[in-house]
Amino acid sequence: MAQWRPGQRAAWDGPGGAGDGGEAGGAAARPPLPDLPCFPAMHGYTKLREDLAALKFRHVADALRPPPAPGRTAFGATPRPADDDTFRVLDGLWFRGRGTRWVRVDEEYVRQVRAGWQAGDDPRADGAVAVADTLEAYARHDPMGLRRLLLWQLACLLRDADTGPTEKAAQDLGVHPDEAGCLAAAVALGFPEDGPARETAERLGDLWPDRRLRRAEKAAAQVPDTGRDHVLARLLDEVRAQRAAVHQLLDRAARLEAGGSVRAAVKARFEAVRRAGDDPAVEAGLLGAAARAADALGASDPGPHLDVVVEERTVRLTWPPPRPGVEPVAFRVVRFPDGTPADLTELAVLGGEQASEPLQHSEEDAPVGRAVRYAVVPLRQDMVAGVPLASEAVVIAPDVTGVSVSLVPDGVRLRWRADPACVEIQVERRAQEATNVWADPVECERDGLRDVPLAAGSYLYEIRCAYPGPEGGTVWSEGVQVPVRAEEWPDQVEDLVGRLVGDGDRVALTWRPPQQGLSTVVSWPSGPVRPGTDVSRRTDRTAPPSPATPEPSVEVAVPERSRVRMTALSTLGDRALTGPAVVVERPGTVRDLTAHRISVDRAAVRFEWPEPAVLVLVAWEGGGRREERRVARSRFLAEGHVAFPVTADAYRVTVAAVPRPDALAVPADAASADLPAVPVPPRLLPPGQQPSYTWRYRWRRWWPFGR
Repeated sequence: MAQWRPGQRAAWDGPGGAGDGGEAGGAAARPPLPDLPCFPAMHGYTKLREDLAALKFRHVADALRPPPAPGRTAFGATPRPADDDTFRVLDGLWFRGRGTRWVRVDEEYVRQVRAGWQAGDDPRADGAVAVADTLEAYARHDPMGLRRLLLWQLACLLRDADTGPTEKAAQDLGVHPDEAGCLAAAVALGFPEDGPARETAERLGDLWPDRRLRRAEKAAAQVPDTGRDHVLARLLDEVRAQRAAVHQLLDRAARLEAGGSVRAAVKARFEAVRRAGDDPAVEAGLLGAAARAADALGASDPGPHLDVVVEERTVRLTWPPPRPGVEPVAFRVVRFPDGTPADLTELAVLGGEQASEPLQHSEEDAPVGRAVRYAVVPLRQDMVAGVPLASEAVVIAPDVTGVSVSLVPDGVRLRWRADPACVEIQVERRAQEATNVWADPVECERDGLRDVPLAAGSYLYEIRCAYPGPEGGTVWSEGVQVPVRAEEWPDQVEDLVGRLVGDGDRVALTWRPPQQGLSTVVSWPSGPVRPGTDVSRRTDRTAPPSPATPEPSVEVAVPERSRVRMTALSTLGDRALTGPAVVVERPGTVRDLTAHRISVDRAAVRFEWPEPAVLVLVAWEGGGRREERRVARSRFLAEGHVAFPVTADAYRVTVAAVPRPDALAVPADAASADLPAVPVPPRLLPPGQQPSYTWRYRWRRWWPFGR
């Protein structure tokens, strides 16, 4: 058995001790190795470790040994040799006291240490006093906590030492020689290396007790458990008990909800969330229960409600503020698919201050085509602080917007804007005065429709949009109803024919009159229009009286150098439709035509362009040949002349306007000009033979001896 004396490690009389043939003396006996702590079990241990490192303290024992006053040791003890400055830690934490006494480190001892640091002049005094305050509070909470704390730090230092956990290394850290070997052997037996497991163990004291049950469970599972740490065993029991309480609350909530007590079921799930605030499954169960309670109670619930207003793809939420006098809370706004609260999306976190007005939040781009719910969760310090407010199921299926109606010949045209997520649009039409009749489907495009032919009358169009729904289904919008009034339209003029009459300067136009409405032919001032175009609102149309003949006809004078577009027009009341058109053109005669040569083999003509022609035909004939070329108006105006190849012969050049192929043209006279031939130069006779007076000839005539 063990023999214990205060301040000394118990002597072992069991196997291996002196009574069993071991070494004589209790101090030499080797008891079982000490049980090392599995974690520090201290809240704020990481901060304490950083403070000790900043003060150059290896462990808490260094902070519990203040520098003595000059000529005195700490606490008035007589000076003792430096080799006695050790401590015992295996059976409690003991420091050497006066003489040969050992002093147990407790709360009172820590207070004396703090006073010693305050009385000294060490530059680390302020930091050491703060550390002593922390250790005093820890010793008050757990009388054996300082021993546990020092054992953990010593084990970490020995495990991380370069030489490993040895007896000498333990003595260098200040451990009494009687305990240094046992401590080093215990560390070598299986204390964890530096790494994630040890870091988690040091944080475990900060994670429990706490409402974040799931985080504590995860951290506790990572801490190496030797099975001999009663503090860790107690912590694990508390965590398991908390989890069991959560399951009991969830089971109770399920029974209450099955019995119809939805409100009590929500409260039970809220209590479960208070115990496991970081468990997504538990919080999802609370949101689902709140949603089912909103469906079951509805407007009959006297409590606060979450109001939802849907405007196209915008969802506006409104809920009441917290009750006066309640500690301020924040509100987390979430959205989740109906029936699956675990798949939630956080939209915003609002509030956090006292408020007297209702709170609001809007989601501008809500998902379409599926039933979703919105919920507002009260938060305090990022934890659920109250029962959430949930909305009823909301299906976002926006209708078309910006619907406009315009009358078109023999019908109506509707235009609209569809949501980008829309996959199909259906339109139905029914007469407004008709009852108990099936609606007629109308073909449409994504952005509108043209419903022709349509009899005159009042109609009601219903436009609905389809969106992809859950499980491959389709969700349809409620639909937009658009009243429309269709009017009668005149028939279109057919068979407009024009011919030249008189001397060729007038055009007679005849057409077949429409069966419904009046008809005439007008000069159209703008560009061409397609037959059947609605021109009821054109302010530039002036229709002359319609001829009252079975085969109406009008004559139009065409001035020179002009082009006229004559368009048939049918009218009925305020409605007017265009019919076929005839273009009548009378180009002018080419004026100021001149021709001249610009080189040996090229000539050019200049003239005034015959408006409104777009082409002219230039022909030149001479030397037994005739050539011609079509010249565009744009090219002629850019160059100012027309050049063509010629020979030295005489030519006759003719220029005439070319009428448009789609126009009824009044013929215009052509202009001609002559290009004379190049004159033949006179023949010159060659000069006579001249004597060649060379120097030899002149010399012979002068020299008399050469004859």
